[in-house]
Amino acid sequence: MNAQTLCCVPLEQRSPLARALPIAAVIAFGISVLPLLSWYARRVSDGSDEPLGVIALVVALFMLATSTRYGKRDRIGIFPGRLLVSAALLSFIQFGGVLHYPLLIGLLAIAAIAFSVKMPRGKAGTIALLVLSLPLVASLDFYAGYPLRLIAAEITTFLLKLGGIPVEKSGVMLIDGDRLVGIDPPCAGIRMLWTSSFVAAVLAARMRLSWLRTLALLAVALACVIVGNGVRAAIVFFPESGRVEWPDWAHPGAGLLVHGAVLLAVFGFAGRLNEAGNRWSLKPWWQGPRNIAKVSVGILLVGAGLFLTSLVRHRPAPGSAATWPTMLDGVSLLPQPLSPMEQSFARSFPGEIAKFRWGDAEVIMRRSHQATRMMHPSSDCLRAAGYETHSEAVFRDADGQLWGASLALRDGKRWLVHERYVSENGDACTDASAWYWQAMLHPDAGPWTATTVIRPSTRSSDFSR
Repeated sequence: MNAQTLCCVPLEQRSPLARALPIAAVIAFGISVLPLLSWYARRVSDGSDEPLGVIALVVALFMLATSTRYGKRDRIGIFPGRLLVSAALLSFIQFGGVLHYPLLIGLLAIAAIAFSVKMPRGKAGTIALLVLSLPLVASLDFYAGYPLRLIAAEITTFLLKLGGIPVEKSGVMLIDGDRLVGIDPPCAGIRMLWTSSFVAAVLAARMRLSWLRTLALLAVALACVIVGNGVRAAIVFFPESGRVEWPDWAHPGAGLLVHGAVLLAVFGFAGRLNEAGNRWSLKPWWQGPRNIAKVSVGILLVGAGLFLTSLVRHRPAPGSAATWPTMLDGVSLLPQPLSPMEQSFARSFPGEIAKFRWGDAEVIMRRSHQATRMMHPSSDCLRAAGYETHSEAVFRDADGQLWGASLALRDGKRWLVHERYVSENGDACTDASAWYWQAMLHPDAGPWTATTVIRPSTRSSDFSR
């Protein structure tokens, strides 16, 4: 009897060894994901990311728990051989130090579940919910925030010009005469993208859509979010540019209105897919001993490639230690020792970190020779330290330089945080996502220096000295 088909055989008809194999496979897989579960618990509770994934996880588990009502054919089972191969690969990746990005390991673990667990029809939607259960928002902000803002700026410019308003676009900035309106990081539409994808995944699982139709629904959700975010940016351009005066609730109100329209479109398209029947279903190409062997070899080759890649990861050239400035805006920078937590972070950071006292403010400088996720926005660290953060409009200082701005709150006190990322040739970005893509597209422009200024204040304009 093939071990891959054990899940389809009643338990009482199996030999003692065959009955023990699925249990051993589950235990092995559980051990292989223990470091991942520890990381997940820390990430969803330390405030560095929004805990939206917990909602998706609960819904995915509920979908699985209620799946048996459709009959015995739809009950959950496992393929022990596949699960053992997946456990071995995940153990090799984690305990062997092949891959150092827990989020990617989490995606591999979910792929292993999809490959090794027999689920009811609608499996694609459940797997999508498991992907959304990962702490994705901060990473999406970092990697996808700037491209989504660029697209929103293009759509907004098109719509405004179509309405007879002569605006010009410069990156993610809209120039309206002498007024500058920025499409800031919160305007990237990341949260609208997550909620729309979540609704699409729930509908796909509930309607038991095939893999292809689930992917089609998620693609439509993405397209609706992109268009909707551009429309929302065009609407809020008017109060932000001073052309009209709206009450404070109008800005979030416009966002909710567009968000509702996007969700209605997702519901409508899901209904059309549900009416289309199963004609788009994909054949289970992974079944059969020969195909299983091919997939297993492919997984091992991917793991070997990741291992080789980890051996040749780029590091700063020897002798490239940073020379830090001694003045900022005419005021001396007094070097300060890094805290134990900062020292721990600096040991894994692909570059150099320094901290200074600047009057009543604290200045942190990070210098990197490569595009890296570890050059994250300061708001991530502040939230992990227990601060409540709010994004502010892009700030222009007395020298005409643009800075990203945010407000940090804790224990009734307020801090203004200004941040900018500057390349060796002087090109500057006001947020981490924009910097990352500039560094990826122009790797020879480095090294890059991120300067973060944190000072107690009650006025967002109180920056220049």
